[in-house]
Amino acid sequence: MFIVLIDDHSLLTESLSMILLQQPGVDKVMSYNSGDDFIVEKQLVPPDLIILDIMMPGIDGIKLIEHCRIEFSDDVKIIVLSFIVNVQIIKQAMRKGANGFISKSASIIELLNAIEEVKAGNQFISKKIRDEILKSMVTEEKISFQLTQREKDVLEGICKGLTIKEIAFGLKLKYHTVQYYHKNILVKLKVKRSSDLIVFAMLHGLYIPEIST
Repeated sequence: MFIVLIDDHSLLTESLSMILLQQPGVDKVMSYNSGDDFIVEKQLVPPDLIILDIMMPGIDGIKLIEHCRIEFSDDVKIIVLSFIVNVQIIKQAMRKGANGFISKSASIIELLNAIEEVKAGNQFISKKIRDEILKSMVTEEKISFQLTQREKDVLEGICKGLTIKEIAFGLKLKYHTVQYYHKNILVKLKVKRSSDLIVFAMLHGLYIPEIST
């Protein structure tokens, strides 16, 4: 198996390389300090597995996953290894084509299990991150139940940067009606300004912006 490690922490990649090369079936490991370095050095033979971080200098991990999914076939597996446990970033990474997501606080045993799972065609998310996702889902569900469908529609418009007038036009509602919904949302979510509302909505999965490609 040919594995590529992409992370700007050299000590981590060097240590991980030595461990992986001791595993049965792993015959080659290459390391890169950034996604840009990996992209520049075209591989004559595609790797079997790419292990990458999200936060790196230059191209970030999400965009690097997108690049790999365009450049390589689905046979090339991708595992994210990161300290980030933000649920929305994890969801983005998996939607863009990651096969696994592992916390850097996980054990080497869990990483090796993840490699075996993605090799077998399965997805793998480490236990710590699964717990975070579960807590997030419960929170999102509670918040979602508090909002009516019209309030959710208005919230989406606000998060997209639309004015009250534009939201009213799009929903075919009166201006004052949308204002009423807006005030209700602020009260229910316990925030004071639209800017705080947008941050709250994104943190709790009520609005997920599209990533421009």
